[in-house]
Amino acid sequence: MSRNSIAVAMAGRHPELAGIGQFPGEGGQVGFEIGWPEVERDTVWVGRLLELWGVGRGQNALVTARNAEGPWFGPVAAALRDAGVIYSAAEPYGWDAKRSRALLAMLPITAVIGIEGEHAEGLLADEHGAELLRAVPVIWARTDAVGPLCAAGLNPAELVRFGPALAVECPQRAGLHLDPSEWRITPSLRLSVVGERKYQVEDLDVGVTGTVDDTPCACGLPGARVHLD
Repeated sequence: MSRNSIAVAMAGRHPELAGIGQFPGEGGQVGFEIGWPEVERDTVWVGRLLELWGVGRGQNALVTARNAEGPWFGPVAAALRDAGVIYSAAEPYGWDAKRSRALLAMLPITAVIGIEGEHAEGLLADEHGAELLRAVPVIWARTDAVGPLCAAGLNPAELVRFGPALAVECPQRAGLHLDPSEWRITPSLRLSVVGERKYQVEDLDVGVTGTVDDTPCACGLPGARVHLD
C-alpha cells in the first residue's frame, strides 16, 4: 500500500465512534466510520486467529503498522492484549527495520504482524537480520513482503486490507479469512458489509483479483476464503 492509501488514525474516545478511516476506492479515498461494538467484535475475531496460530499469554509479538492504520490494527493490538501477549511496535517502512532487528535480537519474538516489503527487505539485507527473522514462528506479512520472505526460506502467512476489512491466513495457509458475520465476499471479489457496522457498503471493488473458496477450511473457521492471483 502507498502512503496515500493509508487510513486515518483512530479517533479519541467518542460515545459512538471508535475511529474514522480511509481506504483507496474507485475515484479516490473512501472515508468510513467505526463504532465501538464492531471494534470489539473484530478484536474477538483476531483473537480466534491468534489462538489458531498458538500465540498467547506470556509470549512476545512485534506489530509493524502505521498509527493511521488503527481501524485495521487496533483490533489486532487489543486481541494481543486480551491474550496476554506482550507486543512491541515498529513503523512498517524500510528505515525502521533497524528497530525491528534490535527487538528481534533482545526479545523471544513469537509473532511478527503486518510486515511490509521494504521492511522485510531491510531485515533480510544482512544475514544476522535474516536469521533473526527465520527464528520467528509466526509471520503475518503483507502481500509485497510474501515474495522476499519466501525467497529467504521463510513461510509467511498473508495479511491483506480489503477496503475496510482485514483478511488473514490461518495456519493452513489455504486462503485469506474474513469474519463472515461482518463481511461477504463475492466470486468477483466484491465486498459487502453484513454486520451491524457504522459503515455500510454493497459490492465494493477492493482492487484485487483472485478466486473465492467456499469449501470448509481445516482450521475450523467459518466462511469463504480468498486466494489472490
